[in-house]
Amino acid sequence: MTLEDATAHGLDWPFVVEHWARCARTSMGGAAVRSIQPLDSRGAVLEAMDATDEVLCLEDQGADLPIGAVQDAQQLVQRAEKGQVLEGAELLSAARSLNALIQVHRALDRAREDAPTLARWAAAIELDGLVVDDLLSSFDPTGRLSGSRYPELDELRRAIARLHGEVRDTLDRMVRGEELGDDLLQDRFWTVRDDRYVLPIKSHAKRWDLGIVHGTSGTGRTVFVEPHAVVALNNQLRLAEGRLLAAEHAILTQLSAELGTFADRIGPATRAAIQIDVACARAGLCRRLSATRPQVGEGDRLHVREGRHPVLVLRGVEVVANDLELDGSHPVLVLSGPNAGGKTVALKTLGLCAELVRHGCHVPTAEGSRVDRFSAVLASIGDQQTVEGDLSSFSAHLVTLKAMIDAAAPGQLLLLDEVASGTDPAQGAALAQAVCEHLAQAGPRVVVTTHFAALKAMGAADPRFSVAAVQYTEGRPTYRVIQGATGESHALDIAGRVGLPRSILARAEAALGEQQAELGRLLSALEAERATASRATAEVQRLAAEAEAQARSLEQREARVAARAKELEEAAAAQFLGRLREAERAIGQVVAELQRSPSHRGVEAARATLAALGQLAPNTEAQTQAQTQAPDTIRVGEQVRLRRASGTGEVISVSGSTAQVRVGGLMVKAKLSDLTRTSRAPQRPQIRSGVQLAPRSRLLDEAVRVPTNTLDMRGMRVDEGQAAAEQFFDKAMRSGWDTVFLLHGHGTGALKDGLRGWLRSSGYVSDWVPASEEQGGDAFTVVELAG
Repeated sequence: MTLEDATAHGLDWPFVVEHWARCARTSMGGAAVRSIQPLDSRGAVLEAMDATDEVLCLEDQGADLPIGAVQDAQQLVQRAEKGQVLEGAELLSAARSLNALIQVHRALDRAREDAPTLARWAAAIELDGLVVDDLLSSFDPTGRLSGSRYPELDELRRAIARLHGEVRDTLDRMVRGEELGDDLLQDRFWTVRDDRYVLPIKSHAKRWDLGIVHGTSGTGRTVFVEPHAVVALNNQLRLAEGRLLAAEHAILTQLSAELGTFADRIGPATRAAIQIDVACARAGLCRRLSATRPQVGEGDRLHVREGRHPVLVLRGVEVVANDLELDGSHPVLVLSGPNAGGKTVALKTLGLCAELVRHGCHVPTAEGSRVDRFSAVLASIGDQQTVEGDLSSFSAHLVTLKAMIDAAAPGQLLLLDEVASGTDPAQGAALAQAVCEHLAQAGPRVVVTTHFAALKAMGAADPRFSVAAVQYTEGRPTYRVIQGATGESHALDIAGRVGLPRSILARAEAALGEQQAELGRLLSALEAERATASRATAEVQRLAAEAEAQARSLEQREARVAARAKELEEAAAAQFLGRLREAERAIGQVVAELQRSPSHRGVEAARATLAALGQLAPNTEAQTQAQTQAPDTIRVGEQVRLRRASGTGEVISVSGSTAQVRVGGLMVKAKLSDLTRTSRAPQRPQIRSGVQLAPRSRLLDEAVRVPTNTLDMRGMRVDEGQAAAEQFFDKAMRSGWDTVFLLHGHGTGALKDGLRGWLRSSGYVSDWVPASEEQGGDAFTVVELAG
């Protein structure tokens, strides 16, 4: 057995490989896994892990990767390329496999963004889809050459079926008729011999004149005779079948030639499919192991977080996860502790994790682990005694040890289980120490398990050595590895636990010596204290985790509350915005109507619309410094604010529980309960040019100025203004307007005074007044047109 074979056997690597192979989706992929070799570079390892992650991603997305339909069609294609005519089933099998390869290529090309590595591998699948489609369409769903694709076959098949029917009908009439009685027929049925229809005739009847004999039964009691009545039909049937076979052979010859055209491309396509399937198998093994992707360096460091033994995981055994570390500053790790305490399990965990990485697989560890790619993993594990080689266990161990020493080099991982055991303890300890010191100098990373005290002490004596121990508390192993600790073997405790007599144990303790016994007690006490500290640390970590979880929960709750508040705020804003847009549309309609017809009727309609819009506006009462008054305190002439509208107005009249309020140039009817008096005193009537204005017409007061009902006369002379005003009045009256505005401005006052004097005598004018402040002020004159 080679050192590599011994390593694989000692680590149970074939068991892991078999589970890996069973995750493959094709027989080719499974065979490839079973014969797989370690990848030759860190780059290849990373590429394989990338592909594994991509398969996991596609599976999580529910993507269909039809790799399972791929079969090895290489031999069929090569036979066809050499000119052999394949059977229909062989051609159909090859065509289906080629089609599956094409579908894999297309699926991964579509998933190129999520699976770039797999897509790059699939690019090697370069097959002519049209030829494959032609091959597939040549067969019907039953696997026969298609009659719809080849009409001549369909015609021959129908002719053959008709001839079969005629022969059977003739024979049915013969066996049911009286011409052949029971003294001739062995049974009343027909059968087929040598592809010809025959009747079973009793041999003793000796009626050889009935037809052609095609044989006898095994007992000799029955002679199978082809009646003369069906000889011609049988001949036609055989000829038709011969023509069908010839036609099918010609088609199969053509299809075989088409298949042979893939000879140059089937090899690379098949190898790409196998490579993809091995990646799928890696993903399957990853899921079985609940594995993660480690960081991968180049043969220098192992930092396993919560590592689990892969074989135990695959067997469904509950595993204690452990942290283990090995790096360049301490190239040798010494594992100690009691028998059956988990040292070898920890040793194999490291070795198998390293092997998995060497083969591009994820490892059963927690996130954040690092497992570098080692150029070789060599192990001496278990009893290597051989009867054929005349080697004792110790001798066999030394042979393996020598091979490992000879092969040792930087970038390797060496695993030594119970190094130099099985001989005189003092000499074994010295040999173990010397071997480990040599290996530390040679450059590989080394993990050893031992019970030798001298080797345990190397962690303190030599900086190249680090130590770890499997925990043993309360008389039992916990299988937990404590980095930086040395473990007592606890041989006497274990002996007592398995039931050795107390007298023997007492004698052993006496023989051990007081000093050694005291050292053992101190180490046991130290382990107990470490276990207590470990439990305390675990409790602190648990409490910290709970606190962190509560903090996260509180943050999430606050985030939910903030999100809900934002949702409510956005909903309110959206609601108000909708109301605002509704008001804007209504106001736009009012303005448009006034522009079209600025008449009294238009004003009344606008007043009603704007009063309705007051119901859409928000209540701004809280934003004003208003004094709420009882309804009976509202008086004519007071300035008030409407609760359901923005802006203030003057009370024009009060009637019962309602009041007429002028807001700007509009008159609004409102309930007294909806009015609040503002702090401003009522405005007094304005005096212009020292003249008291006459009472204003209601139409003049309610007139609304818009561009269409306003004549801009600024810059004109009085006579020009009069002529322009007459034309404007004439147009306004034809349009049905009641009131218009003249914009003359202030200037020197000549145009304003001249126009107003002329308005008193104009036949177009019923009344006029200077415009109020809300209507634009004294720069305008409001004119009420006659009749």
